[in-house]
Amino acid sequence: MTAAKCPPNRLPKVVIIGRPNVGKSTLFNRLIGRRQALVHDLPGVTRDRIEQEGEWWVGGRKYRLLLTDTGGLGGERFAEEIEKQVELALEGADCVLALFDARAGLTPADQELIREFKRKGVHRKAPILCAVNKVDAESHENLVSEFFALGLEIVLPVSAEHGRGIDDLQEAVIEALGPDVAERASTEQPEEAEAEPVRVPRVAIMGRPNVGKSTLTNALLREERMITSPIAGTTVDAVDSLAELGGKPFVIVDTAGIRRKSKTEQGVEVLSVVQAKKALERADVAILLLDGETGITDQDEKIGGLIQEAGCGVILALNKWDTQRKNPKFTQELAAERVRKTMGYLGYAPILFVSAKERTGFRDLGELIMEILHQRQIKIPTHEFTEWVRQESTVHNPKNAKFFLCHQAGKYPPTFICHVNDPERVHFSLKRHLINALRERWGYMGSPVRMLFVRGKSREKNPFVKR
Repeated sequence: MTAAKCPPNRLPKVVIIGRPNVGKSTLFNRLIGRRQALVHDLPGVTRDRIEQEGEWWVGGRKYRLLLTDTGGLGGERFAEEIEKQVELALEGADCVLALFDARAGLTPADQELIREFKRKGVHRKAPILCAVNKVDAESHENLVSEFFALGLEIVLPVSAEHGRGIDDLQEAVIEALGPDVAERASTEQPEEAEAEPVRVPRVAIMGRPNVGKSTLTNALLREERMITSPIAGTTVDAVDSLAELGGKPFVIVDTAGIRRKSKTEQGVEVLSVVQAKKALERADVAILLLDGETGITDQDEKIGGLIQEAGCGVILALNKWDTQRKNPKFTQELAAERVRKTMGYLGYAPILFVSAKERTGFRDLGELIMEILHQRQIKIPTHEFTEWVRQESTVHNPKNAKFFLCHQAGKYPPTFICHVNDPERVHFSLKRHLINALRERWGYMGSPVRMLFVRGKSREKNPFVKR
């Protein structure tokens, strides 16, 4: 992919294009950090191009860019006018974000859109990055692979609404803009400007009702901030509180207990569960609080599944451990073994034994959270990862799948895409082996790892590899 060359006397220009209703305005608002473009389910709401300066912090450096939102191409309303506005927006563009809808899939209109831009030579003037929107959960990520057929070098899964994949998208844009733009980035604000706020990690306390979430929040805050009660449903809102753990600041989010859908009452409780799930989507790390007195239930497993699907880091905390003092044979080792057996899909999550009531067991929680976040930042070079996958596939490969280019597509959560001769040949046991071996070598403690397999060709003929 050819890096853009932006003149030093203007801001790099990033233009968002796509069909109607793929989420361009939502992504535009997300990238500039505020709601400016009108967002509506009705296609064709955006007609004029909207430009706004944005400031991104990528790799500890601040970049100033000019973001441009455009109308949907190929719609029925104001088609000619919108197309003209898009053409004007593309004049002088340094990078183009082609946005697509994962739920709608790759459509003939999408393919024609990219073919038209290539016929006009847009890709020779500015790099085109493919962003597949509305990948809101793990279950949607298998929809991304078909967009590689567009022949674009970079394909990134994102959720503009929930913020998933935005950091990876920003990194890819900065890389595409090239070294000229990087040289203009600053590492600190001018003295007269307001200091850039430091992003504080968000930690969501999740669990079913009455496991002690509010009590744990109070313990972490060292004050009686949250109302606690044995009555289920006491906490309704997802409440943010700033706390200091291990000398570092964190936003602790106390959430409502999530009951089984059949037992959830209508009205406020339904809304409180929605709030809890939204808090989870915004969290960097979730603490799944389990009841050490009554044991693990089916609902605990379901909540664990929600956390894994959200893609954030996770810590399992067995609360009320003080109640097991009279049971010396039930050791922490035995309890951990039972948790791993029941919730094997969260085998990568560290386990803590705590007593929120007595405020014990979480002295090193801050360091543990920071280590999870640190390991999520690991970026594996493409060449190294490709060679590693090929080597590991010789250990266990019952259907003889052949691996070509393999690369890391995201860090939130760690996501890897492997091009193979036939995805059907990747046995589930091979995928499990690769993920386990990946963790053994690079870590990723406390984070889910996504590994996707798409049909590809050898390096010599692979159209997605830059020659």
